[in-house]
Amino acid sequence: MKNGIKYLVAGLVATGLTASASYAVITVNVGTIQNTFLSDNGLNYLSGDLVEIGTFASAPTVGSPSLAGFTVFGTALTQTGASAGVLSFGKTAADTGFAHTQIYVVDFNNATGTVTPGVTQEGIYYVGDASNAAWKFPATADVPNSTTIDMQDLFTSGNAVTPSAGSTIVFGAAVRDVPNGDNAVETAIVPVPEPSTWMLVGTGLLGLLGLRRRS
Repeated sequence: MKNGIKYLVAGLVATGLTASASYAVITVNVGTIQNTFLSDNGLNYLSGDLVEIGTFASAPTVGSPSLAGFTVFGTALTQTGASAGVLSFGKTAADTGFAHTQIYVVDFNNATGTVTPGVTQEGIYYVGDASNAAWKFPATADVPNSTTIDMQDLFTSGNAVTPSAGSTIVFGAAVRDVPNGDNAVETAIVPVPEPSTWMLVGTGLLGLLGLRRRS
């Protein structure tokens, strides 16, 4: 009886481990305070910045901050510390919508309004998977089904802003991080709707809801 309970518990534990394991893990090196690859427009690496990885249904327009058609694979927040720049993204179940598609990195500055009142910052970057196979999402059948990408992949070296083969900064700019002796990807400024704009949107939605109830 005791052995039966022991095997049952072991089976449940094994099942739990299987269910919690990620079918695909993407690791992204976004840099640290001393070695910055993502920064705001003052070349400051900030804790709490939101980083997303995912894929676009079609190639985004260079120079546009639009995320239309962008599907998020995972999100993470930057932190301070020795391993602050290493972010991990994973899924616990296969998602065929990402299999062998291009990986894109999107970041948002958490310091909304501190650089310029009423604005935030956003960046969109990728390296073409034809030039760097690591920038392609793995599929369930791939072994290993994980990959590591580095924002340094955008550049030809650590001390120049010369783009590498296949790299594209869709929105943002490559800059020289002089104090730290390295390059960086600078998040660009994107206007944030004023409270009055949100109020108008909310009023419009309430109006549509009222019409629907009448009908």
